[in-house]
Amino acid sequence: MSRDKDKIELDKDYGKRLFIEGNTQKEIARRLGRTEKTIGKWKDEGKWDELRKSLLITKDNQLNSLYNQLDRLNKEIDTRPIVYDIPAILLKPVKLKDEHGNESIAWPEYNASDFPVKISNTPTSKEADIIAKLTSAINKLETETSIGEIVDVAKQIIQFTQGVDLEFAKNLTEYFDLFIKQKMS
Repeated sequence: MSRDKDKIELDKDYGKRLFIEGNTQKEIARRLGRTEKTIGKWKDEGKWDELRKSLLITKDNQLNSLYNQLDRLNKEIDTRPIVYDIPAILLKPVKLKDEHGNESIAWPEYNASDFPVKISNTPTSKEADIIAKLTSAINKLETETSIGEIVDVAKQIIQFTQGVDLEFAKNLTEYFDLFIKQKMS
Protein backbone atom coordinates (compact mmCIF):
# COMPACT_ATOMS: atom_id res chain seq x y z
CA MET A 1 0.00 0.00 0.00
CA SER A 2 1.21 3.49 -0.80
CA ARG A 3 1.52 6.23 1.78
CA ASP A 4 -1.57 7.99 0.39
CA LYS A 5 -3.67 4.84 0.69
CA ASP A 6 -2.34 4.29 4.22
CA LYS A 7 -3.30 7.88 5.16
CA ILE A 8 -6.76 7.43 3.63
CA GLU A 9 -7.31 4.19 5.58
CA LEU A 10 -6.13 5.82 8.83
CA ASP A 11 -8.43 8.79 8.18
CA LYS A 12 -11.34 6.44 7.42
CA ASP A 13 -10.75 4.51 10.66
CA TYR A 14 -10.43 7.69 12.70
CA GLY A 15 -13.44 9.24 10.96
CA LYS A 16 -15.49 6.13 11.73
CA ARG A 17 -14.44 6.31 15.38
CA LEU A 18 -15.37 10.01 15.55
CA PHE A 19 -18.74 9.30 13.91
CA ILE A 20 -19.50 6.45 16.31
CA GLU A 21 -18.73 8.79 19.19
CA GLY A 22 -21.40 11.22 17.94
CA ASN A 23 -19.51 13.77 15.83
CA THR A 24 -21.25 15.21 12.76
CA GLN A 25 -19.99 14.68 9.22
CA LYS A 26 -19.14 18.39 9.08
CA GLU A 27 -17.02 18.19 12.24
CA ILE A 28 -15.26 15.02 11.04
CA ALA A 29 -14.53 16.63 7.67
CA ARG A 30 -13.04 19.69 9.40
CA ARG A 31 -10.92 17.61 11.76
CA LEU A 32 -9.60 15.33 9.01
CA GLY A 33 -9.17 18.04 6.40
CA ARG A 34 -11.57 16.26 4.02
CA THR A 35 -14.80 17.28 2.32
CA GLU A 36 -18.19 16.46 3.80
CA LYS A 37 -18.94 14.61 0.57
CA THR A 38 -15.93 12.30 1.13
CA ILE A 39 -16.97 11.66 4.73
CA GLY A 40 -20.52 10.93 3.55
CA LYS A 41 -19.20 8.46 0.98
CA TRP A 42 -17.07 6.69 3.62
CA LYS A 43 -20.04 6.68 6.00
CA ASP A 44 -22.29 5.01 3.42
CA GLU A 45 -19.66 2.51 2.21
CA GLY A 46 -18.68 1.50 5.73
CA LYS A 47 -22.26 1.47 7.06
CA TRP A 48 -21.22 3.72 9.91
CA ASP A 49 -24.84 4.45 10.90
CA GLU A 50 -25.49 0.75 11.59
CA LEU A 51 -22.20 0.41 13.42
CA ARG A 52 -22.93 3.45 15.59
CA LYS A 53 -26.33 2.06 16.53
CA SER A 54 -25.04 -1.40 17.32
CA LEU A 55 -22.13 -0.13 19.42
CA LEU A 56 -23.92 2.64 21.28
CA ILE A 57 -27.08 0.71 21.96
CA THR A 58 -25.77 -2.75 22.68
CA LYS A 59 -22.20 -2.57 23.98
CA ASP A 60 -23.28 -1.84 27.55
CA ASN A 61 -26.15 -4.29 27.21
CA GLN A 62 -23.80 -6.97 25.90
CA LEU A 63 -21.39 -6.43 28.77
CA ASN A 64 -24.23 -6.53 31.27
CA SER A 65 -25.63 -9.70 29.71
CA LEU A 66 -22.22 -11.42 29.71
CA TYR A 67 -21.63 -10.50 33.36
CA ASN A 68 -25.09 -11.84 34.25
CA GLN A 69 -24.45 -15.11 32.39
CA LEU A 70 -21.13 -15.54 34.16
CA ASP A 71 -22.73 -14.77 37.52
CA ARG A 72 -25.58 -17.27 36.94
CA LEU A 73 -23.14 -20.00 35.90
CA ASN A 74 -20.92 -19.40 38.94
CA LYS A 75 -23.92 -19.43 41.29
CA GLU A 76 -25.22 -22.66 39.74
CA ILE A 77 -21.80 -24.28 40.19
CA ASP A 78 -21.46 -23.01 43.79
CA THR A 79 -24.91 -24.22 44.86
CA ARG A 80 -24.85 -27.52 43.00
CA PRO A 81 -25.22 -30.52 45.33
CA ILE A 82 -22.31 -32.93 45.46
CA VAL A 83 -23.19 -36.24 43.80
CA TYR A 84 -21.10 -39.33 44.45
CA ASP A 85 -20.46 -42.04 41.86
CA ILE A 86 -22.18 -44.86 43.68
CA PRO A 87 -22.30 -48.17 41.80
CA ALA A 88 -25.76 -48.96 40.41
CA ILE A 89 -25.89 -52.26 42.29
CA LEU A 90 -25.96 -50.38 45.60
CA LEU A 91 -28.88 -48.24 44.46
CA LYS A 92 -31.22 -51.18 43.92
CA PRO A 93 -33.02 -53.15 46.61
CA VAL A 94 -32.01 -56.76 47.17
CA LYS A 95 -34.08 -59.77 48.21
CA LEU A 96 -33.15 -61.26 51.52
CA LYS A 97 -34.31 -64.51 53.11
CA ASP A 98 -34.39 -65.01 56.81
CA GLU A 99 -33.75 -68.34 58.53
CA HIS A 100 -37.40 -69.36 58.04
CA GLY A 101 -37.31 -68.72 54.31
CA ASN A 102 -39.33 -65.53 54.44
CA GLU A 103 -38.32 -63.06 51.76
CA SER A 104 -37.93 -59.36 52.31
CA ILE A 105 -36.52 -56.43 50.40
CA ALA A 106 -33.70 -54.32 51.83
CA TRP A 107 -31.53 -51.54 50.56
CA PRO A 108 -27.80 -52.08 50.82
CA GLU A 109 -26.08 -49.89 53.36
CA TYR A 110 -23.24 -47.70 52.19
CA ASN A 111 -21.52 -44.43 52.96
CA ALA A 112 -21.81 -42.13 49.90
CA SER A 113 -18.63 -40.24 50.76
CA ASP A 114 -16.66 -43.48 50.38
CA PHE A 115 -17.13 -43.22 46.61
CA PRO A 116 -15.58 -40.82 44.11
CA VAL A 117 -17.31 -37.52 43.42
CA LYS A 118 -19.32 -37.55 40.19
CA ILE A 119 -20.60 -33.95 40.27
CA SER A 120 -19.19 -31.29 42.54
CA ASN A 121 -18.97 -27.55 43.17
CA THR A 122 -16.16 -27.21 40.65
CA PRO A 123 -16.80 -26.47 36.98
CA THR A 124 -16.82 -29.31 34.51
CA SER A 125 -14.50 -28.98 31.51
CA LYS A 126 -17.45 -27.76 29.43
CA GLU A 127 -18.35 -25.17 32.08
CA ALA A 128 -14.72 -24.08 32.39
CA ASP A 129 -14.66 -23.59 28.62
CA ILE A 130 -17.84 -21.48 28.79
CA ILE A 131 -16.38 -19.41 31.66
CA ALA A 132 -13.18 -18.82 29.65
CA LYS A 133 -15.18 -17.76 26.59
CA LEU A 134 -17.42 -15.42 28.59
CA THR A 135 -14.40 -13.89 30.32
CA SER A 136 -12.64 -13.44 26.99
CA ALA A 137 -15.71 -11.78 25.46
CA ILE A 138 -16.03 -9.44 28.45
CA ASN A 139 -12.34 -8.55 28.26
CA LYS A 140 -12.59 -7.90 24.53
CA LEU A 141 -15.62 -5.64 24.91
CA GLU A 142 -14.07 -3.73 27.80
CA THR A 143 -10.73 -3.16 26.08
CA GLU A 144 -12.41 -2.12 22.82
CA THR A 145 -13.89 0.82 24.66
CA SER A 146 -10.54 2.27 25.63
CA ILE A 147 -10.19 4.37 22.45
CA GLY A 148 -13.84 5.35 22.78
CA GLU A 149 -13.25 6.47 26.34
CA ILE A 150 -10.25 8.54 25.22
CA VAL A 151 -12.38 10.18 22.53
CA ASP A 152 -15.18 10.83 25.01
CA VAL A 153 -12.87 12.45 27.56
CA ALA A 154 -11.15 14.46 24.81
CA LYS A 155 -14.53 15.67 23.59
CA GLN A 156 -15.53 16.79 27.09
CA ILE A 157 -12.24 18.61 27.64
CA ILE A 158 -12.51 20.34 24.25
CA GLN A 159 -16.10 21.40 24.95
CA PHE A 160 -15.04 22.82 28.30
CA THR A 161 -12.03 24.59 26.77
CA GLN A 162 -14.17 26.12 23.99
CA GLY A 163 -16.06 28.07 26.62
CA VAL A 164 -12.83 29.42 28.12
CA ASP A 165 -10.49 29.93 25.13
CA LEU A 166 -11.72 29.09 21.61
CA GLU A 167 -8.31 29.38 19.93
CA PHE A 168 -6.69 27.12 22.49
CA ALA A 169 -9.58 24.65 22.05
CA LYS A 170 -8.89 24.50 18.29
CA ASN A 171 -5.20 23.72 18.94
CA LEU A 172 -6.12 21.22 21.62
CA THR A 173 -8.49 19.47 19.21
CA GLU A 174 -5.64 19.01 16.73
CA TYR A 175 -3.41 17.57 19.47
CA PHE A 176 -6.15 15.18 20.61
CA ASP A 177 -6.68 14.09 17.00
CA LEU A 178 -2.96 13.31 16.64
CA PHE A 179 -2.92 11.52 19.99
CA ILE A 180 -5.93 9.37 19.08
CA LYS A 181 -4.51 8.54 15.64
CA GLN A 182 -1.30 7.40 17.36
CA LYS A 183 -3.28 5.21 19.78
CA MET A 184 -5.19 3.63 16.89
CA SER A 185 -2.05 2.68 14.94
